[in-house]
Amino acid sequence: MRISTFQIAVAGICGGLAIALAYTPAVGYITVPNLSQAATTLHIPALVAGVVAGPVAGLLVGLVLAFTSWFQFGGVFMQFAGGNPIVALAAAFIPRALIGVVAYYAYRLLRGPAASILAGFLGTTTNTAGVLGILWFLGTPDFRTAVVPIIVLNYPVEVIFAVVVAVPVFAVLGRNRQLAAARS
Repeated sequence: MRISTFQIAVAGICGGLAIALAYTPAVGYITVPNLSQAATTLHIPALVAGVVAGPVAGLLVGLVLAFTSWFQFGGVFMQFAGGNPIVALAAAFIPRALIGVVAYYAYRLLRGPAASILAGFLGTTTNTAGVLGILWFLGTPDFRTAVVPIIVLNYPVEVIFAVVVAVPVFAVLGRNRQLAAARS
């Protein structure tokens, strides 16, 4: 498998954006009234990287998100995983690595705004369902009682932000790529 300069550049820019969002709480974490206290926009750079530069770039940016999440909230993952580091690492890394990959393939199913909506929706769902699902099935019983308000309040906010960002970003980037291809 080869990765192009373009893919590296997109992964680097989106990875940097993911780090910036992780350490800019007012933008990376939207306050909601539940146990987590925040819905996240951190997954959006992985969505963008996956759709714009392919599944490898999306996977790399998703891993950046996973590392920043682990550095900031590793203790929380460990708590909800019942102290099991394998469960905690799986919840922190696997879903985040797949955000851009899922968004890439979802976007390829359709074209235009519908594709952007599908990519935003499925990429966000991969993150939310993956993290919370792993902790639901393999974590502590305490987490199961706390997860419902997280899903009810966080998930819709995260999907809305992803779709609101995805539609115009993918439209502009798609036009720019078409113009660049026409010039060459």
